[in-house]
Amino acid sequence: MSDDWENIPGFDRIKREYVPLDVDGWLRAHRIQAEGNERGERNQPGSDETLPDEMYGKIESWVRRRALACKAEVGKHIQDELAALHHLRSHWEKENPEIDLDILVTRRCRDLDLTATQRVGALDNQRAAYEEAARDLSYFRRLNRLRQVAHYPESQIAHWLWVPVFMIIETFVGANLLGSVSRGGVIEGWMVALVLTVVNVALGVFCGRMWRFTNYRWGFVKVFAYVLSAVCAGLALAWNDIAGHVRDLYVLAEKTGTFETLDGAFATGWRNMFERPLPWESLQSAGLALVGLFVFALTAYKSYTADDSFPGYGAKHRKERDLRYSYQYDLEEALKGLKSQRDDATAAIDEIKSRYEMDRAGWKAAQDRLEMVVNDYPMNLKQYNKYLAHLLAAYRDANLSTRTTRPPSFFDRELTIDEDVIEVPKFEVPNAPEWGDISKKAEVGYLELEAIYVQTTSRFRTLGGIVDDYAEDNS
Repeated sequence: MSDDWENIPGFDRIKREYVPLDVDGWLRAHRIQAEGNERGERNQPGSDETLPDEMYGKIESWVRRRALACKAEVGKHIQDELAALHHLRSHWEKENPEIDLDILVTRRCRDLDLTATQRVGALDNQRAAYEEAARDLSYFRRLNRLRQVAHYPESQIAHWLWVPVFMIIETFVGANLLGSVSRGGVIEGWMVALVLTVVNVALGVFCGRMWRFTNYRWGFVKVFAYVLSAVCAGLALAWNDIAGHVRDLYVLAEKTGTFETLDGAFATGWRNMFERPLPWESLQSAGLALVGLFVFALTAYKSYTADDSFPGYGAKHRKERDLRYSYQYDLEEALKGLKSQRDDATAAIDEIKSRYEMDRAGWKAAQDRLEMVVNDYPMNLKQYNKYLAHLLAAYRDANLSTRTTRPPSFFDRELTIDEDVIEVPKFEVPNAPEWGDISKKAEVGYLELEAIYVQTTSRFRTLGGIVDDYAEDNS
């Protein structure tokens, strides 16, 4: 208990509070009253003694050491606060936030204007390319008297999806129908079926593309397109008709035991097509021809609808649309970038302003804390005389309650702690830094930054309005 008692702090530097001593705890821990009772029973100290006895000296020494420890803790706290003030003053004098703020605002405004100039230049090139594409599209529409917006599938993959599916079906059907009767077997059947499918798809693609030219307003182009489309359709009909006759020839050769080569079968099938185009000899041969015609028709339809029905209109419309979307996206990104740059600059100004306000408030708070601790010091240190008187009185009362002789004269004397213990520690508060008017400069910086931002973004919005006008004209 003695060690704990000796280490009781008189001042809490963390909470910045004076800590009262637990005198009742001292009485119990050091048996002051019990010692007084025992000495009183032995009539000690003697009634003729004039100097304080051993217990008096112990109590006075204990309280004095506690008072000195409290004064030392207060002194350390004051030095810590003064060190923080000196550090803050040195920091402000070294960095000079007023100049830093002026430099920051000037540099960020210049960077914002430079970024806007660079991006406006890049966007101006994109705008010129878009305007050229928009004028080209507008001229194309006027030249060909087109009033409707170009119509075409959004996804070419989804549009063409069924063509490869039916190509596989036709190849599989043809391979099975031809491979089962040809002398070349499965390999020849797959080879011929693949050739039949490829030719049908190629004719369908060409026919569908040619059919678009029937929408031209020039008569000779329409006639030429009709002729080519009819030729493609006729070739597809003849090609699949021949395929059905070829299978019939394979079946006939198998029944008669003769050998029918692939070249011979196609040559004979070509002659049979002119002699008797229809019907074929078997349902399987008819199915081979009809599947091929279906794939041709499907491919021709998909080819025709893969783009706008007027040739070239879809390509020009997509070019104008893609350039417009790209330009608008880059314009939005440029505006977002400028806003982000403006916000970053504002945050940097806020940081300097907040640090200024925090440091200034911190300086004032540190001074207030010093003043509070120092002002409360004499009153709190004088409490130790009361603690001393309380402990001595408890000892005397316990002694007198059991003694049978006259009390010694020094019992009537009041001991006090030396004045040098109670005297306030000496210190000197440093002068406050030259704070300047950071808040006002920050407000001016906000206004300058916002003015540059509004000026730069207005240039971008002007560019966006030009593009919107072209887009509205072509809609």
